[in-house]
Amino acid sequence: MARSIGCALVALLAFTAFAAPCSAEEAPPITVVAGARGALAYRLSQELEAAGLQVHVQAGPVAAGSGGLLIVIPEGEEGAIEIWSDSSGRADLVASVAPDGPLDTRVLRAAELVRALRSTASTAGAPAGAVAPEPAAVAPAPVQPSPAAPPAALPGEAWRSPPIRAWAPPSPPFAVPLAPRIPLVEVGFAIAVGWQAPGASLALDASLRIWPSARIGAGLLADLPVIGPEIEASEGKVRFRRSLFGAELALAPIERSRRFGLVLSPGVGLGYVSASGDARPPYIDSDESTFTAFVYGRGEARLRLVDSVALTAGALGGAAIPPVDIRFAGRVISTFSPLASFSLGVVVQR
Repeated sequence: MARSIGCALVALLAFTAFAAPCSAEEAPPITVVAGARGALAYRLSQELEAAGLQVHVQAGPVAAGSGGLLIVIPEGEEGAIEIWSDSSGRADLVASVAPDGPLDTRVLRAAELVRALRSTASTAGAPAGAVAPEPAAVAPAPVQPSPAAPPAALPGEAWRSPPIRAWAPPSPPFAVPLAPRIPLVEVGFAIAVGWQAPGASLALDASLRIWPSARIGAGLLADLPVIGPEIEASEGKVRFRRSLFGAELALAPIERSRRFGLVLSPGVGLGYVSASGDARPPYIDSDESTFTAFVYGRGEARLRLVDSVALTAGALGGAAIPPVDIRFAGRVISTFSPLASFSLGVVVQR
């Protein structure tokens, strides 16, 4: 009999020793105070039980257990659903759901808050001595040996062929720039202010050059009048116009691929000269025109703006052969022969 009682005591102590830690780890139930709205409390309890929480529904106010949560359902539609906790030894309002939106939405919000609070409490109750596992050590990557130069050949081995995989210095880390490209064709446009025996003028210059060599080429020039001079006399006035079409040799004393350049162009051409008279009585209006030969030379300084466009400043000087006389009523009032102009423009290179 005594042995049976002793065995029973030992079994009771063992059960108590194993059951006590389990009950200490078990979370206290959640209490829902329904009040006059039992249907709402029942629905909220169903949501919480579906999340795996233990829920008790009470009709009136009660005290929650240590660390428990108490959910109070309002009496009317205007009240907020309140969530209380006594984890600190007293009842504290930890969350509430305002009476905004449909009733279903409020119930879901309350359930989410309770689950979040219970999850936070479970995390805070984790053992303090738990240590996170250390990351596994990563083995260092093997270092590849740098290539070494082959040993110097002995005097007797100089005649032998080199090995198949002969050592060579590494390639440079930067790109080697290519040689500048020399353009083959140039097209230029410029505005020229000119002077000739009758007076000042304004013209448009257009040129084309072809460079079969880096410094020697051939070109064409067209000088077209925009504004010509007028000659006044007692018999009336004359409007003078001249045009120049020339062929020229192009010489580049400075390499054309540089930022600054210079082109010299001697040439010969054909000129078209016209005079339109506006006579006073008793004289009669008359228009006359003729062709003449030109010998000229021009120089052009350049400043490269981008890869294929350059700004130009040029000067031209020449003479008409033979000179052209301009007459009023049988008398010579001017002779056209010398010509000079200064121009500004651009050149496009291809």
